Amino acid sequence: MTALDEVLDEFHSDLERAEHLLGLIKDFRAFAAADPPDEITSGAVSWPEAVELRATAASLRTDLPVLSGSLLLYICGRFEFFIREVVTSLADELTSQVATFTDLPTKVQDELRARTLDVAQSPGKYGYSKGAADQLLLDLAKILVVPTTPMAGLSSRVLSITESNMHSRAVVEIFKRVNISDLWNELGKQAPLKVLFSEGAERQCTVAVTSRLDLIMQERNGVAHPTASTTFPDPDQVLEAVEFFRVLSRVMVDVVKVPR
Repeated sequence: MTALDEVLDEFHSDLERAEHLLGLIKDFRAFAAADPPDEITSGAVSWPEAVELRATAASLRTDLPVLSGSLLLYICGRFEFFIREVVTSLADELTSQVATFTDLPTKVQDELRARTLDVAQSPGKYGYSKGAADQLLLDLAKILVVPTTPMAGLSSRVLSITESNMHSRAVVEIFKRVNISDLWNELGKQAPLKVLFSEGAERQCTVAVTSRLDLIMQERNGVAHPTASTTFPDPDQVLEAVEFFRVLSRVMVDVVKVPR
């Protein structure tokens, strides 16, 4: 199993966890709407825990979309982490295939410089300590001063840093850092996504996929920053997002594995 396959399996495992929790929300909503059996209401059968839960559930039933919204936040955050891990794996692969910094594609060299400087300027923003950020600068400086310095000391993880939600444009930008510039066009050619969106044409499929991702991220932002008019998603809406991420992530890993 490759590093990319491991990243994918971990993401799918978390999607499955969210799926189970969404199923529980649906079951609880159905329970809240159901009438208790006659045996319980007549007192012939004593089940106080169920009676108490039923009484509570009835008042909470309309608030369950808030829980669904929380799970939408979770799977979107998990998708963003998945993208960063994929880019890190690709960056590790790129740097492992070359002997020196100057052997890397020019675009990757430029991105490594730029992202290392970003971390050095604001370590805390990207989860680095000041000492760790200083070490990144020192490692980069050694390589720039002596181009034959081994690549082992250079952290390729900086290529995956980002502040943006992972909408379609952000996905394009982060994959460009590892020399992949045609990702959405390639994804639009893949059969699983064409089937998911019932789109046979590549261009229309690409538009459908990117539009769906952007809509999910828009919904995510609405949940993260609620107002009086915010509408929270129901479980079925979030389950659709789970399925979308499952198919998209599988196809994405298959596409980025292809040598360029």
